[in-house]
Amino acid sequence: MPLIVKDYKWRQSNTFVIIQIPLHGVSSSKVDVFTSPNYIKASFERYFFEAVLLHPITVSESKCTKTSTEVIFELAKCEEKEWEELEVNLPKKEKLELKLKLIEEEHLRFQEECQKKFERKAELKRVAVREQIGIDTQHRNKIEKIKNEEKTNALGDFQEWHRKVEPKIIELNSDDENDFLIKENSSVKKSDKNEFAKINKIITPTCSVNRRNKIKSTVPMPLPRKSATIRVEFTARSFPTPSRESQLAEEEEWLRKQAEVRRSIGFMSEDLRPEEKNPQYLNSKGQEFLKAGNYLGAISAFSFGIKLCNEYPDLYIGRSEAHFKKENFYKCAQDCSTALDLLRPAVQSNLHQRVTCISRRGMALQKLGYLRESINELEVAFKLNPSDTEIKNILMEYKDQFEKNEQKEKQ
Repeated sequence: MPLIVKDYKWRQSNTFVIIQIPLHGVSSSKVDVFTSPNYIKASFERYFFEAVLLHPITVSESKCTKTSTEVIFELAKCEEKEWEELEVNLPKKEKLELKLKLIEEEHLRFQEECQKKFERKAELKRVAVREQIGIDTQHRNKIEKIKNEEKTNALGDFQEWHRKVEPKIIELNSDDENDFLIKENSSVKKSDKNEFAKINKIITPTCSVNRRNKIKSTVPMPLPRKSATIRVEFTARSFPTPSRESQLAEEEEWLRKQAEVRRSIGFMSEDLRPEEKNPQYLNSKGQEFLKAGNYLGAISAFSFGIKLCNEYPDLYIGRSEAHFKKENFYKCAQDCSTALDLLRPAVQSNLHQRVTCISRRGMALQKLGYLRESINELEVAFKLNPSDTEIKNILMEYKDQFEKNEQKEKQ
């Protein structure tokens, strides 16, 4: 419980109230100060000082000074008059309610001030963005104008020359179809006649002349493009990364180690004869590994069988048992769900397999922490086969555990 500081001193003038609070040996860096128009507070370690002021003060003109021995409040009065007391004279309960109200008002005022600062800052940011956009637009327009002027200056001489040397219209003026003249533009100088002669030599072989008609240029049309198909073949790889991003030596070392591990657990698909690479043989091989306690070898045998035939439910059931023994409960539940999807329609001949999958999935869910779902699974399995005492015992055990957990939560 904090110690209330009562040995403080205060004095006043017409405009200020000065309060001196001793620190009692506490460092000034540990002092926490709160100031509002009608309430001030100072707390440091186990000491506490507060005052609900008799009259309001101007917070913006007030200040607090921390020295090595005391905290000094210099509070600016809103009105220039003498205070009879420092604090209001109210009962303890009313004083507490007033204090809480003043603190809440100050917090609301502070939040509103922060919101106004944020909005003002956001508005300034928007104005700055608009100004920057305007500056960038002016800069781009200036660059575009310079580019257009340079382009006009560069092409001006060429266009002027082109207007001077361009012939008017090529027409016939005689009965001879191969003899035609070019009417010169009146604006062309005599010195440009040689240019017209050159143009005449160029266009004459590629023009067909019709009497009293304009010459039409005959340009051969290109043939359509031929279609073709491009075939792309990729090199087979054991890793998903492309060869340009891989490290061949490290990959070969990894594959070699994996092969050694598979061979050490008693199963290697490369060691099987062609007649042994069938799902039934691999299922029996996996069952042998299960009986011998070689669960990794069983998982490898069942997995290779699934690669050859992914619709054989016995392989998924066997692999789920191996995963359960290896405490891979999530993979066990997945294999049980896949096997149940394959065991359709639900008939009497696959009842035992369905009960095995449902009960094993329920036990895997219990290991994963889903006790309620586990109980639901085991209840379904027990309804399918009420004579199975093992499922009944496990179900009762899980229900007792669930009830104990609920009792603990209620406590």
